[in-house]
Amino acid sequence: MTDSAYSESDLWGAALDAIRLLGPMTADELADQLEEKGFGPADKLVTDLEQSQPHPLLVWLSDDRIAALDALCEGRTLTHRLTVDDLARNSIPGDDVEPLLLLVSEDDDFDIVQPGESEHTGVQSDSDSGEFVPVETVVLPEGALSSCVPGDLLALTVRDGRLSFAPVDVEPGTGVSEFVDALEQDIARGQVASVENAFFDVLANTPEAFKAPNLPIGELLDEAGLVRSGDLVAPRGFDFDAYSDRAMFESYAEQLGIPVDAVPGVALFASLVESLDRGDESELEERFAVGKSGLYSVLSDPEIAETVYDELVGEGLAPEAIEQAALWLLDRAPRRVAGAAHWFAGRAAESTGRIVEAERHYERSADLDGAFDLPLFDLARFASDRGDAVRGLSLLARVPGGDEHPLYELLERYRPAEVPGLGRNDRCWCGSGRKYKACHLGRAEHSLEERSDWLYMKAAMHALEPVWAERRVALAEARSGYGDDDAVAEAVADPLVEDVLLFDSGAFADFLARRGDLLPEDEAELGRAWLDVERSVFEVETSSPGETLTLRDVRRDERVEVFTPWLSGEVPPGTLLCARVVPVGEGRWMMPGGCEPVTEDQRETLVALFSEGSVDPVELMDVLTRPDAADFYPEP
Repeated sequence: MTDSAYSESDLWGAALDAIRLLGPMTADELADQLEEKGFGPADKLVTDLEQSQPHPLLVWLSDDRIAALDALCEGRTLTHRLTVDDLARNSIPGDDVEPLLLLVSEDDDFDIVQPGESEHTGVQSDSDSGEFVPVETVVLPEGALSSCVPGDLLALTVRDGRLSFAPVDVEPGTGVSEFVDALEQDIARGQVASVENAFFDVLANTPEAFKAPNLPIGELLDEAGLVRSGDLVAPRGFDFDAYSDRAMFESYAEQLGIPVDAVPGVALFASLVESLDRGDESELEERFAVGKSGLYSVLSDPEIAETVYDELVGEGLAPEAIEQAALWLLDRAPRRVAGAAHWFAGRAAESTGRIVEAERHYERSADLDGAFDLPLFDLARFASDRGDAVRGLSLLARVPGGDEHPLYELLERYRPAEVPGLGRNDRCWCGSGRKYKACHLGRAEHSLEERSDWLYMKAAMHALEPVWAERRVALAEARSGYGDDDAVAEAVADPLVEDVLLFDSGAFADFLARRGDLLPEDEAELGRAWLDVERSVFEVETSSPGETLTLRDVRRDERVEVFTPWLSGEVPPGTLLCARVVPVGEGRWMMPGGCEPVTEDQRETLVALFSEGSVDPVELMDVLTRPDAADFYPEP
């Protein structure tokens, strides 16, 4: 997101002007130039440049410098050797001159035809396999080649930003050694090289390169013992198909953070879900099972399964399609996948509010595969939501490292203390007349006020679901002041981001709608009461460190005493705070999401914003985010 004082087009237009004038430069160097032109601080400009769409005339070099395409290519020439077919069609395949065609415009006196668009489509030959690959074709004006014969060279030159073709009437150079050297160095580093990348690197580093007609790129490659497939170049005998498949797998694996070997099975399952999401159930057995079912085994890995589910949700695929695909696997995938299949089905059912079905799937998943621990976390959350800390802790104890999960620490706070000297079959201490084991054994007697933090954390864990990720990141970006990735990552954990996500973005309401039936009745009632509380601006009247704050709601002129055990220092009277003050028990009030100090200017903006009724969460976060906010408020 760019500063409101300028648009992306303004920013990139100024960037293009600077690079045209000064030559290729890094993003940091460019940001310094733009700062001098009044576009704001350089560190913010770097972020703006990285997060916005660049100008089409800018290209990135392999050393991370940014170059202006028109300035880089000015005066450069590439050639093509004419064939009988070229003369007959009055057109040439574009592969030899392709890098310069990036500058093509509507004003040029030739046309570019993409593969398959007309009978003019050309081909690129793979000298190893003998196959011909369609490439874009340059269709020349009528009569442009009338004076040419097969074997002549045709040159494409950039002059004053315009492209023009002309026959070569001088002896061409024997080669451009820098270009071939650049290709070979790239191949040594990564098996293949990009024609386009190497070409632009050479132009940036060698001012005289390609200033005069040379042999066509295809002939330069042939002399060097290199072959080409599309933009890629490699030594003769290289298997481009295998490389392409592997590169695709590696890219997908890196994108998801999974092993490369897991990609075929993951991609097959994702394709199955996508097909069902489209309503395409034709020949599912043939497409997704026959000879392929063993690939699904990778889903039995909990980390892979969790990653796949998050990715499917992130892609916006319907939970019903995920559930249908998971249940379809039960009869077709290896038995070891059954635990994962039930877990997928449980997650999908839970996301649509079918809690009973979800829990049944989680239980079945845990029973089928003790090593597949994901359902244990989900079942522990169910126990936590019900207020059963003992069962939740027991489930987490079955997971390697489960005692390090944030839920474990939370449940430990509410673990009931056993009554010394009271046996399981003795009458319960509470006077109910029931046996201790059937009444209060394993159950804590925490007040609703004490459990208010637990309720808040239950909702916060619900907000970790993938469906809320995009909104959380948008709030974190605003909270970070639209800083770099590290700043946004830090802001994700900010208590204000959490609270705004829960109560201003709808995550808490969704939590009650989907999981409210699991909560103890008094907690569900308290949660509904919280939904009725609006965020407001308060003025501090008195403070007692570690105990209370007396606040006046500046919008309603109402006073409330808020319990603040985490407050370590005094807050000066008159300090303005933005917060949600919610009930937590009989006559008791708290600010479970914390509070944010605000200035007088912010006060006016916030009061006006809250008066509008519906508040945009990101706009609210923008208003509340100030670099010096921490100076106003003691650290808890």
